[in-house]
Amino acid sequence: MRRTVAVFVALAATCAVSLEAERHWQTGTWGDVTTKRRIVDFGPGSSGFGRPGSSPQMRAMADVRRFVIETDDLRLEMEDTVPIGRRSFDATVGRMVTFALEKNTVYVRDAGGTEHKLRLLKKIERKREDAAPAPPRSGYTALGGGHVVRAVTEKGRYVTLEDGSRWEISPRDQYHTVEWEAAANVTVRTLAREEAGFAYELINTSVDEGAVANYVSSR
Repeated sequence: MRRTVAVFVALAATCAVSLEAERHWQTGTWGDVTTKRRIVDFGPGSSGFGRPGSSPQMRAMADVRRFVIETDDLRLEMEDTVPIGRRSFDATVGRMVTFALEKNTVYVRDAGGTEHKLRLLKKIERKREDAAPAPPRSGYTALGGGHVVRAVTEKGRYVTLEDGSRWEISPRDQYHTVEWEAAANVTVRTLAREEAGFAYELINTSVDEGAVANYVSSR
């Protein structure tokens, strides 16, 4: 009996290694990495965060980690749900990452080569010439994270950041920005393609919301 179990375990390990080797591994760059704490409903059939052999919790407070991977051809948005205060792996914005995309799952390798499984939320394919767009003619150059909301005016139409830059928000997203609070953290990025004349996106990482915008001026 023991020999049978040992053979089965060996076969399972061999199959796992084979599947990993067959994956189409690619390289990209980590984009935004955010964590939001909330109650998670695991649903029937899920294991939750319970200890082995214990009754699993169907609902629990958890850290929901959101990730972005950028390549010349893709933008992937992913999610990982982990117990509070526990990171399955470290991801640093701007660092290179090795990943494989399979249907609704993204596998990533950490610095030690260990493989981690993430749930794919959104996949955006783009033409190579759109992968690294030049800054729009409006000329805002302080792209990236580290920004903070200073003020929101005219019922969400305008957002001013800590560096004095003023942004006009697309009408479709003003219902988001009207709720944005001062001191919220913001990342600024250019869009691969303009949307109705708007060339940027302000991402409020404090509440995990994005708003399409145009750079108006600096004060």
